Amino acid sequence: MLRRQLLLRAKVSSISRCSPPSQQAGRAWQRRHASGEAGEGNTGHINVAPSEGVLFFNNLLPLTVQWPQRMLVMFTPRTPVLTRDQRFERAGAASPSEIVQNATKGSNLGLGPVTVVEVLPRINEAGAFLKFSHDESTDPATVAEAVRQHLKKNKIRPWWNPFTSVKAMLVLGKPWIEDLYRLPSRRLRVEFFPTQPGKEAAELSQEQLYSFFRPYGKLSDIVAQPSDSKVVPRYAYLDFTRIGKAVMAKNCLHGYTVTEAQGGGQLGTMFRLTYEKKQRTGWIWDWLLNHPRVVIPALAALIAGLSVTVFDPIRTLSIRAHITRAFHIEDNVVFRWFKTQSDDLISKVQQFRNASESDEGGMQVVWDDRKPDIEQIQSWLMETADTFIIVQGPRGSGKRELVIDHALEHKRAAHKVLVIDCKPIQEARGDAATIAAAAGEVGYRPVFSWVNNISGLMDLAAQGMMGMKAGFSETLENQLLKIWSNTTVALKSIALESRNKKDTDANLSDDEWLEAHPECRPVVVIDNFLHKSTESGSSMVYDKLAEYAARLTTSNIAHVIFLTNDVSFSKSLSKALPDRVFRQI
Repeated sequence: MLRRQLLLRAKVSSISRCSPPSQQAGRAWQRRHASGEAGEGNTGHINVAPSEGVLFFNNLLPLTVQWPQRMLVMFTPRTPVLTRDQRFERAGAASPSEIVQNATKGSNLGLGPVTVVEVLPRINEAGAFLKFSHDESTDPATVAEAVRQHLKKNKIRPWWNPFTSVKAMLVLGKPWIEDLYRLPSRRLRVEFFPTQPGKEAAELSQEQLYSFFRPYGKLSDIVAQPSDSKVVPRYAYLDFTRIGKAVMAKNCLHGYTVTEAQGGGQLGTMFRLTYEKKQRTGWIWDWLLNHPRVVIPALAALIAGLSVTVFDPIRTLSIRAHITRAFHIEDNVVFRWFKTQSDDLISKVQQFRNASESDEGGMQVVWDDRKPDIEQIQSWLMETADTFIIVQGPRGSGKRELVIDHALEHKRAAHKVLVIDCKPIQEARGDAATIAAAAGEVGYRPVFSWVNNISGLMDLAAQGMMGMKAGFSETLENQLLKIWSNTTVALKSIALESRNKKDTDANLSDDEWLEAHPECRPVVVIDNFLHKSTESGSSMVYDKLAEYAARLTTSNIAHVIFLTNDVSFSKSLSKALPDRVFRQI
């Protein structure tokens, strides 16, 4: 068998000597480039003879642009731009073989002849392996040093990242050259394997790992396997500051055997390196949990900001639709026609009933008697006065009918009347019910009154965690203030809808125009004011409602009419508008 191999080698060498130079060069090119991304013969490894060495070059291709490079490898059986070494620089930064040839020729380290055997591109890792041969008088480490000095003197900076440069280092281990779809990362998982099956490998300390891997790039952290972990083989995590440094370390030290003198045990320990994707959600979650004083107030501010940005415009439109009766079926043309026809039919039937005629006649006499009061209210609505209109009388005296059905008949036809009944607001039990009742009176939707109870529990939990409230929950006073503020915006838009750019006073500001046109302002009727005012906690609701009415009046946004049966109304209203004379009927 040995004799047959010797004869075969002699035959091959004789054929090589007799072949033309061009054929020899072609065979050399095929030999140099026969290996692809899966290694020699698709075995995943590089066979290295005693007189050969391997270098790894990084930063030859864009590391962050993987998809175009991967498509070239997947759909092209042999891509000349990436496989032929003399064209490598067309897709990358430089040609590895040219770097080695220039470095060995101009070196003063006493190198013998160095020949490039093959170049194995690593598309996923943006680099390439280069296998070279040398004579017995040359050391592979000396060749690597010559290349390092050459690249240090003649820096090659990629066009896509001029802040980095091409670097090359000697491969000390036995790299696993796979063509799997695995992208590099900054974290390496180092597994400790025995050199012989059935033997025990030594687990290297963080200090020993640092001495092996620090020459390839700066490390940000070394995480050892927990001592109580039963996972075998034993491992450790190495976090590099940059991906390119991790790529260089993996390709140079994978399969490296740590000798006994280096701390690898009696039989030595072998490195097996793989990329490990670092989970970033863990440290984010830990940071959020460990900083409640910052996170909880920020979360409260975020929720409040989203509420203002998303829901406030919807609530303002809802209030406006409630005032203008945009979605009320009673204002539909078809419904109004049917209602008119039915009213005519009912009126004809009631003509045969004398009692009905006498009742109608009696009510007509009552309203004729109150006609001066109706005209007085209508005249006040045509004036600009920073005060309230109060209609006071005993319960059942017809205050609501006088104001809404007769004095504000033209305003109701123009859909500029908002009625706020204090009775359901005052009779509500609990903050959530009070908020819901107040929102229902003005059409404030959507309203999440139940959220205030949950927010109170969250505030209580936050107070237990960090000793202070986070501001999730809001007081009843603040909730009512938000409802009245949105109502103010809706009322102002209704008051300004009569404004025309062609008017002679179009150059006036909104506030000046509202002051000059009191007839265009909507009317807010606050019914049952001071209802059950003697109950505890009722003063806050009425005081805030009076302050809100004062803002509407003084800013010329709307006229405000109070309907009350309490003779002490001036005591409560004087707090909102001091030193003012109220207009009273």
